[in-house]
Amino acid sequence: MSETWLGSGNTIGHYALVLLVYAALFVVMRYANPRVAPEFRRAFWILYALWSFGTFLGNFVLYRIGWMSFLPWLNNAFHTFLWIGLCLGFLYAGSRRKPWLEQFALFAIFSFIVKEAEHGILGTWELDHFFVIRGQFAYRIGWSLMDGLYPFLSRAALRGIGKVIPGVAVP
Repeated sequence: MSETWLGSGNTIGHYALVLLVYAALFVVMRYANPRVAPEFRRAFWILYALWSFGTFLGNFVLYRIGWMSFLPWLNNAFHTFLWIGLCLGFLYAGSRRKPWLEQFALFAIFSFIVKEAEHGILGTWELDHFFVIRGQFAYRIGWSLMDGLYPFLSRAALRGIGKVIPGVAVP
């Protein structure tokens, strides 16, 4: 496969390791909340669609304008559809009633672990700055902190969607 699909020097084996990281973190998430509550399932799938498709496209647009490093297509797909859509969606389904600061910390910490793992395994998340703050480490921390806003943005989206789609659980 080409470099744009897997990334420089990466193999399917590297992506299998990334999947193991996601799976390990998902096990930790399930420890606190073993399933998505039935009343939240419709909201979960709505958030999955919004976050995964929106972030997949957004990552590429942000790369094109210089605010993100390029994520090879498979990395972008795994990161957005599996990690953000499924895993962070599951985390939100279980943490949505927790205090806002606790939610922010959970999402930022889990996101940081994933970005560090993807950086170490695939060599991605390597831009040398996060807006005006210099350094690759600052770049990964900055985007992880932005991911901490997932619960706040999800709540706002569900409130708006709940007004037009019946049966959507609004936290």
